[in-house]
Amino acid sequence: MKRKSAFALLVVGFVAACATSESQAPAKPDPDGLLSVRSGRLDQLYLRPGSDIAGYRKVVLDPVAVELSSDWMKQQHGNNYRIQPTYPRYKDAGQVTRETAESVSASLARAFRAAGFEIVEAPGPGVMRVTAKVNELYINAPDIVSPGYARNITRDAGEATLSLEARDAVDGKMLARLRHHAIARETPRANLASDPANTLWMDTLFSRWAQSCATELSAPKRGQLSLKD
Repeated sequence: MKRKSAFALLVVGFVAACATSESQAPAKPDPDGLLSVRSGRLDQLYLRPGSDIAGYRKVVLDPVAVELSSDWMKQQHGNNYRIQPTYPRYKDAGQVTRETAESVSASLARAFRAAGFEIVEAPGPGVMRVTAKVNELYINAPDIVSPGYARNITRDAGEATLSLEARDAVDGKMLARLRHHAIARETPRANLASDPANTLWMDTLFSRWAQSCATELSAPKRGQLSLKD
């Protein structure tokens, strides 16, 4: 029995030593040379080690790309198609994507300015190029106001996966990648769904995400990241 106990202790010690060794091994960059960094604001945050990201104080904002969820049109915006089905009272996909792109772009500009960045039109030394994309966008009841409208109730205004890439505006070197999936107005009770209400809550979602991105990229410690972190 003593021999079995001693053997068991040796096995446990060996496993613990291997785990410790693995945890102390330096992280490996991804194909873009970025390392995963823990974030309390975003689902995913990747930064380039050795790059003084906090040293970039000017930003060029690329046009925002938007892709709707694959089942958004199929589901006819929830069950709203049963309300006045012959009246063209819903925004088409093009209008939804255009309005979303404008909202995200405006949110990013406000957030980066608030974080101390200058928004510029052309690349140059110390300029960071920011490219944002919205995927899997689903907005509930994006209606066009019309007479005789029966009220529609939903729990969430919508959801989306938001991503942002930051590069050096001169040489195109990738500096950071951020990704987050968010749901607008997730509450324990149902709420009135209408275009003004959904716009309010989706704009709030985009604004908070933009603030999180600007905050992460302007953090003073970002310039201290190394392969040992």
